[in-house]
Amino acid sequence: MISSVFHGSCPNCQGPLEDYRALAGLPCTECFPGNSDAFRDMPQVEKIKVVYNLLVNSGKLAKYWELYYTSEMYNELIDYFKRVTGNEPWSLQRLWLRRLGERENFSLSAPTGMGKTTTLISYSTYLSKGVLYIVPTKSLQEQICSKIGAISSVACGKVDPEGISVLTVSYVNKNYHLMQNYRPNFIAVDDADAIIKSGKTTDKLVEIMGIPKEVYEDAMRLVRLRRLLYLKEEKDDILEKIASLERKIQSFSGIIAQLVVASATLRPKGVKQKALRYISGFDISTAQTYARNIVDSFTTSSLVEIVQRLGAGGLILVSREYGKEKMKQIREELQSLNLRVELATSGRKFLQDFSAGNTDILVGSASYYGVAVRGIDEPKRLRYVLFYGVPKSRARAEDAVKNPFTLLKVSRLLGMKVPEDEILGLSPAEAQAIKIAMITGQPLQGKLGDLLEKMKDLVTQVQESLRKIDGTIKGETFLLSRKGKDVFIEYPDIITYLQGSGRSSRLLNGGLTKGLSVVLVDDPVIFELFKRKMNFLIPGFSPVSFEAVNLDEVKNEIERTRREGGNKIEVKTALMVVESPTKAKTISRLFGFPARRNIGGVQVYETVVVDDNTVYILDVVATRGHMTDITLDEKGYFGVEVEGDKISPYYSHIYRCVSCKRAVSKEVEVCPYCGSNLITSSLSVINAMRKLALEVDEVFIATDPDTEGEKIAFDVAVNLAPYNPKIARIKYHEVTRSGILQALRSISNLDMNTVHSQVVRRVEDRWIGFELSKLLKLRFGDKNQGAGRVQAPVLGWIVKKTLEYKEKMGWILYVKIGNYVYREYHKEKPNITDNLVEVELLEERDTAMQPLPPFSTDDLLIEAYKWFKIPAERVMRIAQDLFESGLITYHRTDSHHVSGKGMEVAKEYLEGKGLTNYYQPRSWGSEGTHEAIRPTRPLDLDSLKKEIGENPMMLTVKFSWAHFAIYDMIFRRFVASQMKESIGVIRKFTMRMGEKVWNAELLVDMKEGFSSVYKYRLFEVPVGKVSAEVTVTRGSDAKMLTYADVIKEMREKKIGRPSTYAKTIQSLLRHGYVVESKKRAVLVATKKGINAYNFLSQFPDLVSEEVTANLLAKMDLISLGKLEPTSILVTVLNNLQRLEVLPKSEQEI
Repeated sequence: MISSVFHGSCPNCQGPLEDYRALAGLPCTECFPGNSDAFRDMPQVEKIKVVYNLLVNSGKLAKYWELYYTSEMYNELIDYFKRVTGNEPWSLQRLWLRRLGERENFSLSAPTGMGKTTTLISYSTYLSKGVLYIVPTKSLQEQICSKIGAISSVACGKVDPEGISVLTVSYVNKNYHLMQNYRPNFIAVDDADAIIKSGKTTDKLVEIMGIPKEVYEDAMRLVRLRRLLYLKEEKDDILEKIASLERKIQSFSGIIAQLVVASATLRPKGVKQKALRYISGFDISTAQTYARNIVDSFTTSSLVEIVQRLGAGGLILVSREYGKEKMKQIREELQSLNLRVELATSGRKFLQDFSAGNTDILVGSASYYGVAVRGIDEPKRLRYVLFYGVPKSRARAEDAVKNPFTLLKVSRLLGMKVPEDEILGLSPAEAQAIKIAMITGQPLQGKLGDLLEKMKDLVTQVQESLRKIDGTIKGETFLLSRKGKDVFIEYPDIITYLQGSGRSSRLLNGGLTKGLSVVLVDDPVIFELFKRKMNFLIPGFSPVSFEAVNLDEVKNEIERTRREGGNKIEVKTALMVVESPTKAKTISRLFGFPARRNIGGVQVYETVVVDDNTVYILDVVATRGHMTDITLDEKGYFGVEVEGDKISPYYSHIYRCVSCKRAVSKEVEVCPYCGSNLITSSLSVINAMRKLALEVDEVFIATDPDTEGEKIAFDVAVNLAPYNPKIARIKYHEVTRSGILQALRSISNLDMNTVHSQVVRRVEDRWIGFELSKLLKLRFGDKNQGAGRVQAPVLGWIVKKTLEYKEKMGWILYVKIGNYVYREYHKEKPNITDNLVEVELLEERDTAMQPLPPFSTDDLLIEAYKWFKIPAERVMRIAQDLFESGLITYHRTDSHHVSGKGMEVAKEYLEGKGLTNYYQPRSWGSEGTHEAIRPTRPLDLDSLKKEIGENPMMLTVKFSWAHFAIYDMIFRRFVASQMKESIGVIRKFTMRMGEKVWNAELLVDMKEGFSSVYKYRLFEVPVGKVSAEVTVTRGSDAKMLTYADVIKEMREKKIGRPSTYAKTIQSLLRHGYVVESKKRAVLVATKKGINAYNFLSQFPDLVSEEVTANLLAKMDLISLGKLEPTSILVTVLNNLQRLEVLPKSEQEI
């Protein structure tokens, strides 16, 4: 039996916590002895009360009171909410109430109808004193005052330091002299835009919150320093100042007002606003789209004709280039039809008239930030949205090309050379720095300065070409069009379309009303671009012709959903736990623009995921890899207690050194490796997750779908179960919208067999590794000695090949003819006097050539090293980046299998390239846990580069040439695997050089089939008398191993796993047992490595190839539930104890 114990995890004493107790949601057995079964299915609220009372009665209550208090406070808030509203709070309102009760600063990101105002009013009256409620207009002030006044006393339009004050932004700005000593405890801001736009308003809010001037100024300095990072070559001094300011600000422990803001339409850009964001710990979020229930249509008919057919209840959004005059003209035209029409351009009166039924039609601008697109929420009266012209954005092209990414796509369209990879390798912040430097003339240093100089010349050339444009040039996602004397870059504005059309489909009584959207097409070319971009955002988006719409049916549905309630929306709040910050950022961006929070230094992304009528409000947070490891503290046998057949590994939090990046699994204040006191702990991540788990309905653990990912998932579950028992496991094999949605539809439980398999591997690795390392250090007196179960046999291969190479040293003759090289070994140095080679073509024949399967992990590592000499460790990091960016499927796999979805990717790509006749789908074996490494979308390298240029924010990591090279290799190999065979042209040659004669069969050409996307190495050999390139060098008849050879050997001998191939070689390099020859890229065993291997060879029962492969095979059986896990560990322990040579304690060493 295996039972893990986690140090510092008990929710009461913060001591060791047994895994089975944690999963039952209980404190440790020391605090809370007894059987845990009775509590396993008890409701969480009841369980917390019972445990709390029993701890009090036993005199053992410690930190558990915090959990009890939080639970009681939340229940009190819920009861109060139900009492004053008469309703149960929605899932999202429960989330907000928890955060409010915890005095969190946060942004309420939700559309009208989700109960934001109701929640804020409920909490304000619950507090009843020290409340400041800021609203944008007097009319809204009156509404809020009326609602609060029905529950509690309220000061409307004036300050009441002891009660609830409802003020407009204008009042705060004009009468601030009356408020300078006013310090409320809670501030609710209904319109965050007023703060975001005005730095002066931000200054006032900061002072009202009670933030000291010094802290505010430090935060502003921090924002400015972060901007400087991209302008200066020497970053160390700036980074040091940033770290110092961050520590200083975080050390501030004064009490400030709680700040909660409603959704905004803008994002904070100014220094003051960003400083407030840093101090408050959250990002002001823009409102997000929850779901659509809209008929999307288009027409070329006249506006008057469409309005006559649709009648009252419409919003007309006029494309921005037509201006306000066109809006007025449309108003007059419609008024002539006896329709009541108002302009929706500013203020709120137009909406009041429309809501009251005094206006039939509203006319506004199709601008993302305009009041008509973002400020109208009228679910009952607004039935349809008509776009006058395809919504589009445009900018003067000569100015726009000062942005590096815009320059890239315009240059491409104009057929001009551009430093493509350098630009694509820029982060958004670096691109912004170059843009600012281009506009202001400010110099940059280092590589950015070099790129800036290249761009200046290119911008001048591009601007000259732009001036020659007469008419329109179409790009893949934009147009270059001459309008009068200027050329503009125009592109469809799909975000404005989504927000604008969404006005017709709103939440009403818990359901989504039916809406109708009509685009009056004024430019067929840009409409095609619009459909393409929309289809990328909403797969399957296909607007229908307005004339083909059954208007009677749609109108009836529009009316029914407003009368009876629309499609019911189920809102769920959840915490999603992933492994890496990159993946957290990518997932949150897949579904819109996430809000950000900072909890104890841990970044949290809040995003909205819509799956039909289910809406998930997800908090996405990263564990940053493993959070625990077997402790290095003196505990049992190297951190593992053994009692008969009961094995209990003790896990500690992981402490990482900021300076040297090393990690240890024991509590330390100073790094044992470099002496730095800059230490971070995984406990900060665990505490942030516990806080989030308390807020949400459920927890989704979305770590990687492999053995290590399952163990991390188990660790997360153990640490969170006492705080939220609703924990589920979700798995995905690609970081895409469809991959995440499918995962949310297929929730499961933890796979404890896989967890036990990882625990067994880690325990036996710890035991064997530590014992052998102790022996090596004792034998050789060197601290940098170490060995493990897998490293030892791999070291043996390299040692044997190194020794064999030395034994067979001689001379190598190389004869290069074209790009073919003949190699011949000689014991003695050959005397070559003539370099003339006679090449005779004997025959030429065609042969059918089959494509290779798509990559597994080992294939990828081998090929990447073979073609680009990229070490395995770096290839794995790049593959991780590609996976986490949503470009390839999971990269740790031993499978070549291709799913039906994968076949569709290849089919779509080949159709787009006109190569459908070469398509031949193959599954490459039966379905397993994973499939092969493949692209997630039909994007070849050129298309990928174009897409990054169009949308630089799509990537959350910086791409290097190696990222593009590896992606290209994966893409081509995969597509080729789904194509018909190719015809290879083989030539057989006889070659004579003096008395030497040899034959060679070489592949010289490939035709048809998969060769159109993927070719094998082709040889070009001239026929006749050829002057060859002849060299003679010292060499050996034996071949030393490369990275690729070692990985291939590990795979064939079943030693290691896809996740450990690179780590094994890197470990040997780190210990100095092996070095890599820079010239020939082979692995050479050092004297230290040879001595270490000779010593380790004394212990074949621990580290031989056979034993290692056998152990791995048994771990596979454990993961399948076919083998009891403790039996392996008992065998390993017995083998170790039989070795009398092993020291019994540290003192002996």
